[in-house]
Amino acid sequence: MNDQDKITTSVMAICISVLLVSVSVLIQDALLQFVLITVMVIALLWRVLTQIKALQSKIKTLHKEKEKLEDENRVVNMQNEDYELLFHSLDGAVFSIDITQDTVTFSKGMDQIYGYEDKLYHQNRHIWKEVIHEDDVKKVEKHEKNIVSGQSSRVEYRIIHAQTNELRWLSELVTPMKTSNGVLLRVNGHVTDITERKRAEFELKQLAYYDDLTDLPNRKALDRHIEKALARSKRHHYHFIIMFIDLDGFKKVNDTLGHEAGDQLLKEVSVRINECIREEDLVSRIGGDEFVVVFEETTKEEIEMIAKRLLKYVGLPYTINEQEASISLSIGISVYPDDGETKEILLERADQAMYCAKHNGKNDYVMYNPALGELDFKKTSIWERWLDSIQSLVK
Repeated sequence: MNDQDKITTSVMAICISVLLVSVSVLIQDALLQFVLITVMVIALLWRVLTQIKALQSKIKTLHKEKEKLEDENRVVNMQNEDYELLFHSLDGAVFSIDITQDTVTFSKGMDQIYGYEDKLYHQNRHIWKEVIHEDDVKKVEKHEKNIVSGQSSRVEYRIIHAQTNELRWLSELVTPMKTSNGVLLRVNGHVTDITERKRAEFELKQLAYYDDLTDLPNRKALDRHIEKALARSKRHHYHFIIMFIDLDGFKKVNDTLGHEAGDQLLKEVSVRINECIREEDLVSRIGGDEFVVVFEETTKEEIEMIAKRLLKYVGLPYTINEQEASISLSIGISVYPDDGETKEILLERADQAMYCAKHNGKNDYVMYNPALGELDFKKTSIWERWLDSIQSLVK
């Protein structure tokens, strides 16, 4: 029964009651009055019972709707718990920034990544920028400009952890959400700590490009450096110089004091060579007791001064395992563009000059000149020695 039917029934019952009362007043007979009153009471009872029945039906319907809503609410709560568990269990931290409200929501990993307590992010959502490494600030600023322009953006940058003061590497991926008119509404992002990955990459690079004994650049790194340095010299028209160094007497140290003493000597020689050259110069150990130093933007006169300093300082006695070890240097020098214009020619001619110094009594340096090409020192070339060394590693 709908509300309209209920109203109609009620009105009819009232009308009947009123009519009966009116008739009872006119009729004096007691029996007739009793009958009329009885009919009126029955009509009223019928009306009340009808309304009660309607209310019971409505209550039953409401109970069913309540149970349905409770079931739906339980499902929603379970989904929310699953989403929250997923939200907080992701590697790194997830964040969402409401641009219009200037508020931020983030997962539990945020405090571990940057080192700030959660409440500080709510007070100042830009606080994480305070720990960005100074060399990466511009990189992050460019990343944020991409986001503001509506582009998804990824960036890797370093921070100084707010609690531990450790250097850490982070990777951040951000996706902006805009209106159809291009207005930025929200920014969703994911940031992870990639310090271990970066450390592994560095170690692989060390293995690939650095000598494991002295930590100096190896042949592969030297080759790449020379190519870039040579290109710069050609472009800017300045001298580019290669110095080839061979240790005199190293074999004797190895034979008398042992290979461990020889390794220690090579480490100390590497340190001394670096102390004699400029900060921007590169020194490489290319194998055994041979070193190559690369100089840019310098003069022959300055290189000769450096060569003399190397002969004097690196040639001083060493104390290894409480025993004295002595060596000297034979140094060969070639200059771009006077002695050649390619990496191969310049290295070969520095090598020839070095053998001339060794042939002439050692403990000396020789600047390459064309006459050296006519001399025969009964030696294998630098390229043959490099090839032999690589083949020995493969076997």
